[in-house]
Amino acid sequence: MKAKAITVSIDTPGGVVCAEFHIDTGRLRIFERGMLRVELFPPHSWFTVASVAGNSRWGTRPREGDLRLVLENFIQQHFGISALQRESFI
Repeated sequence: MKAKAITVSIDTPGGVVCAEFHIDTGRLRIFERGMLRVELFPPHSWFTVASVAGNSRWGTRPREGDLRLVLENFIQQHFGISALQRESFI
């Protein structure tokens, strides 16, 4: 049986970037165009979420909105602000 994961994707000019958080293990994975770029386990995965979603009450199970903040932060840090265009979300 496959464990449930919370998944969020963002289209960028360079391709799709997605993040998944596995609820059962607390593992956070970020993929760029299908390739694994980041893999974190607790407590580092929790610290990563807390650093960008500090005002949320996510505990150890982030919501989609919290995970979207993590992904937006990753894109801004690795590709620059121009890769994250708000117009592409509409």
